[in-house]
This record gives sequence, structure tokens and C-alpha cells, in this order.
Amino acid sequence: MKKEIRKLNLSIIGLSIFALIIYSNNCEAQVATITVNNINTNVMTNTKLLFGITFDSRTSLTGNGSNGQIGYYNANATIIPEVDALFNDFPYTTIRYPANGIAVGFEWKKSIDTLGQIGPRPNQDIMGSLGSPQPVNFGFDEFMAMCEAKGLTGADIQIMVPIYDESNTNLNTTQAAGAIPNMIASNADWVEYCNSPNDGNHPWAALRAANGHPQPYNIRIWNIGNEPWSQNEYGASSINCNTYLSDVTPIIDAMLAVDPTIKITLPTQGNGAAGTWANAILNSQLAQQGKIYALSQHFFGDEDLTTNSPNIHSVNTQINALVNAAASSNIKVFIGDYAHAINPQIGSTLAQQNLAMQWEGAVFEADALLMLSQKSTIERANFWAYGNALAQWHPIRKNGPSNYTLLPGAQIYKILKPIFLDNSIQITTTSPTASDGIPYSIRSNAFISNDLNHINIVAVNRDRVNSVPLQVNGVNGYILTNSRLLSAASNTSETIVETIPATDNSGNYIMPPMSLLILEYTNTTTGLDDINFNNSVFQLFPNPADNVLHFSEPLNNIEVFNSSGQKVISKMECVDNISVEQLTPGIYFIKSDKLLAKFIVKTKK
Repeated sequence: MKKEIRKLNLSIIGLSIFALIIYSNNCEAQVATITVNNINTNVMTNTKLLFGITFDSRTSLTGNGSNGQIGYYNANATIIPEVDALFNDFPYTTIRYPANGIAVGFEWKKSIDTLGQIGPRPNQDIMGSLGSPQPVNFGFDEFMAMCEAKGLTGADIQIMVPIYDESNTNLNTTQAAGAIPNMIASNADWVEYCNSPNDGNHPWAALRAANGHPQPYNIRIWNIGNEPWSQNEYGASSINCNTYLSDVTPIIDAMLAVDPTIKITLPTQGNGAAGTWANAILNSQLAQQGKIYALSQHFFGDEDLTTNSPNIHSVNTQINALVNAAASSNIKVFIGDYAHAINPQIGSTLAQQNLAMQWEGAVFEADALLMLSQKSTIERANFWAYGNALAQWHPIRKNGPSNYTLLPGAQIYKILKPIFLDNSIQITTTSPTASDGIPYSIRSNAFISNDLNHINIVAVNRDRVNSVPLQVNGVNGYILTNSRLLSAASNTSETIVETIPATDNSGNYIMPPMSLLILEYTNTTTGLDDINFNNSVFQLFPNPADNVLHFSEPLNNIEVFNSSGQKVISKMECVDNISVEQLTPGIYFIKSDKLLAKFIVKTKK
């Protein structure tokens, strides 16, 4: 047995060496590039709004049998401690509500306290097969309190409203499940509850004040329905959309009559071409009257096409057509919901649900976020869905009564949100064709802070087979201050591995299959001459230097970069000086475990 293992190990080593030789022989032809063209030309402003989520209104409800609490909150509206440990630092930038509750008849009025009410809130039958009717104690006001605690305002909230009325006898099964009584009046009342002043003329605003919220919530964005274009609701053709538009026009008019300043978004499917919902909406009377602020596009894709869903390249083509068509009508585009698809052909198995949130799903998200950040007329995007740990898409998975796991699909949001700085900027990129024939292996983008002091570059290698080197250009005047490579042991892994990225002989970053690269740069003009640490001023001398640069205290893990951000010296041992004789004259930056500082190599005599 030992001989067989040794032989296997030697075979693996041999294959690795062979692969390295092949890579070395072809690396020049396989290089991807990103070039920062102009730091003053923004493509997208406020890229943080891409890190939105959809939040399920059923989060405090109890499931059947062993399901127990299905969401993040207990029946008394307090957050489950084990969930709070995972969710309390989750990025909130924009949030969509009430999520899947809207598809099963969620009534906002039953989720708030009614003045003079005695006893619990009335039951809502919004659990379907998951559980019995029960009161929604984590209701709308509790949801708003959660958002406010996270620093969100009404401008950051997107409300989905129901579009089916119980009195309509022509509804199909799916439509009937989402129907509520007095639907038009209920939606108008919701706007009043949220946005009207408590001035004696608005009874729902008076109720809001009585419930402890005297000031209006001022919620700006209201989406009419969720996915009415599905075959189970209206259907996907433009004719179906025209029926929808006829049905929802009185809803919109009633809501605008209460608050004419709200922004109406309509859900759409399609790319703006003839025969699609997008085309029908853009050519509608509502659009001509200026009553539509944005189209809300959904996509659930798959990079390896095992679910018969489009990959990001196909989604990108569709969204390009959509944003161009919408821009011609001065209408913005939201990504109402997106996530890695779950295969409907094999049913919603736990393994398939997990894959959408494991490393494969995280890579899909990174690719999607980078794609979206390159489009100027997309305002915000929402990941589907949070609040229900038993839902098909479950970024926080419930393993047992008090056991929860934060999956990579959620972890990647925590990692990338601070890296997507204020604005994405103008870039040029190239990439080799991927092994599956998709025109790109690597997608990348650059982000800059409003003060121009920081640039971050993010790249994803979606290729499942090939490593690809990435060449970074155009960051002159900035120094690399941090670099990370994110990967996983397999596409089904639930652990993200972070390492220091390797470079080839040309200084290109090697990106293994299914990996993410994060590069953080700092402006070299912001003052890096002397660094204070250990209650003393650290000094480099002589500065300028010609042969040897000395340190006032020993340093570990030294890296030296030129003004283009390229690493020119690397020393891991602890030293009190380095030789700079081989460096050409110019400005350089030294980084260690203690400092980041600037020095000059002067012209040799």
C-alpha cells in the first residue's frame, strides 16, 4: 500500500510539473489585462448600492414539525442569537421587502399593531407547506427598526406591493395565493402609513405615530409586484405585459395620489427588444407620463449551465440591451433579485440549494457584481434572499435547532463590499477565451474613493480549468498596500481560503481556476515619508539613497514597489537595511509589517 501511495504521489508531482511547463510555454498568450484609463472618469457612482439584499417578511414564523423557527427572528421578534453572531455585521446598503411573502398574500396591515388592539396580531396564512397560519410579530415596523439600526433611511428601502385582489374571480392558483382584500386601497394606505405627516388629516400616519413612529419613514421606492411575467402569473409576452399594465395602472395612480414624490419601479423580463415585457413597459403610457422611475430586472444564472440557466456572459448581453433601451426613455434599471440558479429538473435538493451558496455561487456573485459595476445606468442590485434559513436560497443555512452556517454566498458580500469603493472608473480589459468557450476567463474592474486616495482592483477567474495571469496597468502614482487571492478547495466548498497571490516573471498575478484577486492601492502623494509607531518616529536614511537604505528599527516582511506599483524587492527575514543599488533612480515605496513609507533612489555618481 505504501508503494502505491508513493507512486501516486510521484505521478501527481509529474503531472504538476508537466502542467507548469505547459503553462510556462503558453503564459504569454494567456495573459489577461486591466488598464486604468482615467481616475477622473466614473462609470458608476455609489457602487455600494450593488450590495443590496431582499429580506423575507416571514422571518419570525414557525415551521411544521422539526423545522422550528424558519427565519432569523424568534416569534417574539427578537433575533436568534446564533444568527445574530453571523448577521450583525452583514452589509446593508439597500434592502427589498417583503420578499417571498408578497407571493403568498402578505398583508402589511396584519403585521403592525392596530390602535386599541387587544391580544396578538391576527394570523396570516403565508407559510404554504412550511407552516400553519400565525401572527407576523416581526412585522413591517420591526423590519424598519432593523433597517434604521443598520443606518438605512427610507431612500434605501424598496417595497414590493401586491397586485392581486381577493375579489377577482379570474385569478389562477398562483395569483390567488398572492391576493389580498381591498388591494388598491391597501397599497395606498401603506404609502400613507410610511410617508404622510401626522397632521390630523392622515389616519394611517396617526396610527404610525401611535405605534411609536411620529416621523414619516419616507420610503421612496415602490415596486409593483414581484415576478408577474412568470408563466404562473401573467406570462412572458408583451401582450401579457399590456394586461399587467392595465391592471396595475390604478394601483400606481392611487399610490401617487397619496405621495406624488415616490419612485415607481416595474418588474421586467427581457432585454428591451420587441415582444418583451421591457419593450412593452418602455412604450407604455405610464412611461410616457413619467410615472416609471426604473425597470426591475431579475436573473438567476449559472456559470456551468447545469441548470439550463444563462451564464453571466449571456446575462451581460441581455442587460446591455435593457439599459440602453431604458436610457433612451430616461428610465433606470435595478436588479430586483439575482442569485446562482437552482436546478429545477432535479428538484430542490439540499445539495443543489447548497451549491448555489457554496464557492460556485460565490464566484458567480463576484462575476455578476463586477459585470454590474461596469454599467452607469444600473442604480442598485439585490441578492435573493435573506431572512429565511429554510428558503431555497439560504445564505445562512439552518443545520439544527441552534446551529447555523454562514455560506460563501454571504461571506463574499462581507469581503467585497468594503473593496468596492465609492465609484467604478474607466478601464480597458482583455481576457483569453475560457475553457468552456465563453469569450472571457477573467472579468475585472477598478474602484476609486471619492478623495482619489485609494484604488482597488477586483478580478475573478471564472474558468474551471485554467490558471490565467493578470497584468495590471495604469496605476501610476499609487502603491500596492494589500493583495489577496480568494479560492476554495472545490466548487462545493463552504470555506474560503485567503492567500497571498503569486506572480510570474513578468510581474503578472497568477489567478488559479475559480478564484478572486483583490488588489488595494494607496495614492503616493498623501504623505508617506515618516511613520510613527512604538511612540517614536521611524526613519529611513539616507533618503535619497544610492546604495543602501537603512532603517531606524529592524523590519520584517519587506516589500519594495516602484511608482507603477510593481514589486521590485522582497525580503522575509528581519533586517535593518536593504541594498537599493540595483534600482533605477526614482520614487519607491517600502511596505513591511510595521509601516508604509516613501523613499527616493538618487542618480548614481
